Amino acid sequence: MSRHRNIRNINIEDEMDDDYDDYDDYEDEEESEKPYTYDRNSLSANYYTYLTDSGRNSPTPTAPPPAANVPTSSYYPPVSTASPTVAPAFSASIVRNMTAPLLQQHQKPPKNVNNRPSTPQGASNVNTPKRTQQVKNLQAESATPNVSRPSSEVDLTAYRRNQLQNIAKAPSVPRKTPKPRVAEKDLINLIVVGHVDAGKSTLMGHLLHDLEVIDTRTIDKFRHEAARSGKASFAFAWVLDETEEERERGVTMDIGRTSFETSNRRIVLLDAPGHKDFISNMITGTSQADAAILVVNATTGEFETGFENGGQTKEHALLLRSLGVTQLVVAVNKLDTVEWSFERFEEIRNNLSVFLTRQAGFSKPIFVPVSGFTGENLVKRMDLDWYDGPCLLELIDNFVAPQPPSDGPLRIGISDVHKVSANQVVVSGKIESGEVDKDDKVYIMPSVIPATIKDCASNNGSKHYFAGDYIMFTLQGTFEPESVQVGSVVVKSGPDTLIPSRKFQVRLVVFEIATPIIKGAKSELYAHSLCIPCTFTKLIHTINKSNGEVLKQKPRFIAKGMSAVVEIETDHDVAIEAFTSCRALGRVTFRSGGNTIAAGIVEKSITPQ
Repeated sequence: MSRHRNIRNINIEDEMDDDYDDYDDYEDEEESEKPYTYDRNSLSANYYTYLTDSGRNSPTPTAPPPAANVPTSSYYPPVSTASPTVAPAFSASIVRNMTAPLLQQHQKPPKNVNNRPSTPQGASNVNTPKRTQQVKNLQAESATPNVSRPSSEVDLTAYRRNQLQNIAKAPSVPRKTPKPRVAEKDLINLIVVGHVDAGKSTLMGHLLHDLEVIDTRTIDKFRHEAARSGKASFAFAWVLDETEEERERGVTMDIGRTSFETSNRRIVLLDAPGHKDFISNMITGTSQADAAILVVNATTGEFETGFENGGQTKEHALLLRSLGVTQLVVAVNKLDTVEWSFERFEEIRNNLSVFLTRQAGFSKPIFVPVSGFTGENLVKRMDLDWYDGPCLLELIDNFVAPQPPSDGPLRIGISDVHKVSANQVVVSGKIESGEVDKDDKVYIMPSVIPATIKDCASNNGSKHYFAGDYIMFTLQGTFEPESVQVGSVVVKSGPDTLIPSRKFQVRLVVFEIATPIIKGAKSELYAHSLCIPCTFTKLIHTINKSNGEVLKQKPRFIAKGMSAVVEIETDHDVAIEAFTSCRALGRVTFRSGGNTIAAGIVEKSITPQ
């Protein structure tokens, strides 16, 4: 006989008269399996209850003890539910096969109705909300994403605040290193800035060659390679432009770093990019500088392009002064293209002097005529009828070295991340204050991550490192590699530790801007090696530049040339602090639309209560 039903002679009316639809005649006391199936919302509600303060502090049901024949390491407690009743007991065979807490929800208990988990009558005294109410709350919150949700992030913020308080309350570790070294030559971090194609890299490359820092054989190699690529005049620029992309494009993109010595100074040379697209790298290098050389192009039409027609000469000068550089030498380059014209030199000096002294704030900028391509007036004085002053090297040797606060709290601004591994990261940065040694216990702010310093190295080859040194070091600890970024600051525990924040009170000066600054305006905040979006949340008052007198409370806007005290807020916590605590971390610059709009100092950080 065939297994299939013969439907050729079937009567449809007889089939329609069956009693299959009379469900009322059947009495099925089988309990529905819906309460015991996997419910994602139920799990999310229980886990969400645990993350909140109410769920964590409320009396939760005690988990059943593990079975006698189950090892403790393989036992997982069941997921806590909103009901305070104890879960029904299972047989030994079920417990033996349990490998995850979710299996308990799939197991079907006996049909005894009394064992069914339910909320007792006295559940109103329990802090934990009902399970159905939690699911409704989660569904309502998912439907309105714009409303701030009290998730575990609130607890994480509270945890970070408590962690920072514990770090600040920790006693200061006494130093075991000797006093700061007495060097024969003072250290100066010198940065070279200027408009693109002003000849900065060529100028400093030729200077290094004349000082025999770069030998002639290397320069000849660069000349041959540059001529083969169609850039024969870029041979000296390749001394500092080391990457293939920089040499191919003929534009400095990142900070070039090298060092040399004069008769009285140890110079760390920073070659900054002049293109507008790499202004953030220029700001990072300027934040580490003690003195600067502003290079301008004396070629006919080139100076006007860099100074007046949207060039970078003005902006670089403003950034230098706002980031704390007070010593400035203006190198009027490429004078050989105008046959060393005295009239051209005087024209450039008169135009720049007015801007540098009245708008930028430099007291006594010094001008020197040079030629980076031919190397004239770089190391040796040249004979000119109208100039008998010092050469560029003599002016560099006369820079005054600052006295960094070696006895202050440790502050190392991370300016570059070189190598990242599972529990180690190799970074470099300048010690802004304090001192550091190998195996020191430190914290990385604003991530609040403990780490240990390993394998320090610097240009001077010393075993101890103090304020002003630019070092490369290895941080070792249990942290995520992406948590250590450019803009982070390495500090120590104790009362002088740095407390990250996202709200700050800033005293600033507004530059030439087309649109005034109003409440709610967006901008980019630059501080040391940090760049982050920020918002002007409050305009407190405007002040007089000369004496600091308050002019107007709660102004509606701040126009160009005005000075004011404002309140800003960043997108997340950042590692900057008051200018009185650390000068390098207290200077800030604001840029918007590709232009520098304001600069100032941090008066105080506003921490949430």
